[in-house]
Amino acid sequence: MAASARIQRPDRDAVRLQLDDLFKEHSTYVARLAYRLMGRDVEIDDVVQDVFVLLLRHIQRIRQASAVRAWLATTTVRLTRRRLRMKRLRMLLGLSDDTGLAEARDSGSSPEDRAAFRAVHVALESVGVNARIAWTLRYLEQERIEDVARLCGCSKRTAKRRIASAQRAVKGALGHD
Repeated sequence: MAASARIQRPDRDAVRLQLDDLFKEHSTYVARLAYRLMGRDVEIDDVVQDVFVLLLRHIQRIRQASAVRAWLATTTVRLTRRRLRMKRLRMLLGLSDDTGLAEARDSGSSPEDRAAFRAVHVALESVGVNARIAWTLRYLEQERIEDVARLCGCSKRTAKRRIASAQRAVKGALGHD
């Protein structure tokens, strides 16, 4: 029994070290993506932690190092989608009236920029969660349509439809009808 514990221990330590390196390399990316998808700072640390806990559970399934970033992006999208849906449900049930809109992070932002930022987030709150995520991936993360579709788990046609729906709301909010 002690021999098997010695054999398994280095593997566990190697996985922990690998996870530490992956966290250092990708945690900022995961946090930025979650922030852009959710439009709020409050839950970002929780999302990052949840994504990396899931990575720890599934790290043995990822065969290529180049696939880690895509796995992290897909997992971040799924977790934020779940959080956004729960937030919307709480609001519909009257359990929360907090819109949780983020403020522009750049303290040097003009009042006009902050107003536009707020208007975009209000518009994104008014569309479905899937449309919001697709629009954010396309326009804020600059993802290609193929990648938006993959990350959203839908066809390219559906991704385009979702993006267009959110884009109409954003244009309306900014007065660009």
